[in-house]
Amino acid sequence: MSTSILTVKGQKQDLSDAMVLIEPGDTPIFSMCKKGKEPANVLFQWPVDRYDSPNTDGVLANAAVTTYADKHANRELLSGRVQKVRRAFQVDDFVENVADLAGVGKKQAFNKAAAKSLVELKIDIESVLGSDNDSVAAAGNQASGGTANQTRGLGSWISSSAQADTATAVPAAYRTPAGSINTTAPGSLTESAVIDVLESMFTVRRQRRNYDLVCGTALKKAFSGFIRTQTGSTNVMSSIRTFTQDLESKKIVNVIDIYESDFGTLSLHPSVYLGGADAASKAARGYVLDMDLVEIRFNRKPNMEKLPVDGAGPRGYVDAIFGVACANPEVLGKFAYAA
Repeated sequence: MSTSILTVKGQKQDLSDAMVLIEPGDTPIFSMCKKGKEPANVLFQWPVDRYDSPNTDGVLANAAVTTYADKHANRELLSGRVQKVRRAFQVDDFVENVADLAGVGKKQAFNKAAAKSLVELKIDIESVLGSDNDSVAAAGNQASGGTANQTRGLGSWISSSAQADTATAVPAAYRTPAGSINTTAPGSLTESAVIDVLESMFTVRRQRRNYDLVCGTALKKAFSGFIRTQTGSTNVMSSIRTFTQDLESKKIVNVIDIYESDFGTLSLHPSVYLGGADAASKAARGYVLDMDLVEIRFNRKPNMEKLPVDGAGPRGYVDAIFGVACANPEVLGKFAYAA
């Protein structure tokens, strides 16, 4: 009986020396965030203030000063909590010391596992930043199934209603106005609705600003669709595009990365790590941010620790302790369609 060369015993495996690993994607909020002051406690605070409304009253000649304004009357304290994120990993003893893994190398499995875990930890932090998580105070312990400390994500910071954690809830005067939050489905979103959000933010801020819009994929597509116009007929639909680019390259560019309006300019940054209860809601989410007002405060920056070897192989973990601080959520905006 003849043996096929495809099944001959002892045949060596043909493995590439390059490991194919899907890129983790951009983490725009983490990358753009200011790294603020190190928290000295699990609960940290900062003051916020505002100017009084304009006064157009006149003053009588020779009138004495009889009334005085308390310039500290508008001051409030905003509060945040820190939380820990962690990724633990272990490498089999044989894998680390004997095996020569394709794409890894001999005695490099532990280092590769540590590097991969650090990338995953960065994504965890980005996901916390973009989440709807509210602050949570730790209670109990691991043995009793306790609750871990949790920091507030931007989805909860940018809210027109009170947060559930009363100890850190944003005071009513500094919550995001309802007009700065849009809940329209991306497929129905119009430029007018976007301008309404920016107008609301302009009214609060009293000035035109450049903002960063960190947005889900569906919201990003909605902005790209603003360059199209269709007729109002129910029977005939046409799509009109105007191009100023040179088409000799036979390439059409349909990308909107900067959106400029009467009330502010948006720089768009697509992300897949935003809040929302499901995939459609995450894709529709967007945060209009002034990155000077958003901080990540590290009590312990991402680091790796090796643990004692127990005979099964080297092990370790990467972790970080941090809190999210939003200096003034009143002047930010949000797109938050719930599918």
